[in-house]
Amino acid sequence: MIRPSRLRTALVVSADSAVRSDWARHLEALGMRTLRCVGPQVLCVLLDGAHCPLHTEADLAIYDRSTLTPELTLMLIRASHSLPIAFAKDQLDAQGRHEPVITAVASAGADACVGPGVHGLVR
Repeated sequence: MIRPSRLRTALVVSADSAVRSDWARHLEALGMRTLRCVGPQVLCVLLDGAHCPLHTEADLAIYDRSTLTPELTLMLIRASHSLPIAFAKDQLDAQGRHEPVITAVASAGADACVGPGVHGLVR
């Protein structure tokens, strides 16, 4: 008997409810299950040094760059050893829906999270 593979779960984090909803819809259309969070605009356990229960349920976390604070970014870099954490900017598709555009991954190091290094700007 062949078992169907388990759906991968993506955690979508954005303070903007329209972005959160559209990003989740986009990922669900790709066949993923989604969880949603507003980020540090509410009590965020990561900022207290605790482990996020939503990270435990997810296979991937995608954070809206506009939602990030310096403190949260640091906590996410530290948490990236247990969960792939991606940072994304928002982009509107042809129908005016929000889509995530991955710009960095926390496991690539602190410099990758905040922007390209000098070597990426020089030809």
